[in-house]
Amino acid sequence: LYSSAASDVYKRQLYERVRNKEPDDWLTMEQLCGLLHISESKVRSLKKSGRIGFVKCGKGFLYSASDAFGLLERIDADTGNGRNLFRRTP
Repeated sequence: LYSSAASDVYKRQLYERVRNKEPDDWLTMEQLCGLLHISESKVRSLKKSGRIGFVKCGKGFLYSASDAFGLLERIDADTGNGRNLFRRTP
């Protein structure tokens, strides 16, 4: 587990990586998993539920960098409330 300070540094690094992309940029599944620290199955779940934009590219998919940044911002805002944005809500 990361300490709080290390976690904050890591979050800032992630924000900078996503912020440097243009809103119309797209991420591969591997990039998205790395940015959000989630599994490929969780990415598919976010795609299926409509929480992240995607386009089909050949046999695979590309995911919206701006949506990924939005998820990062919501995670940062909601972490203090103890909410888990990747959990389905009833």
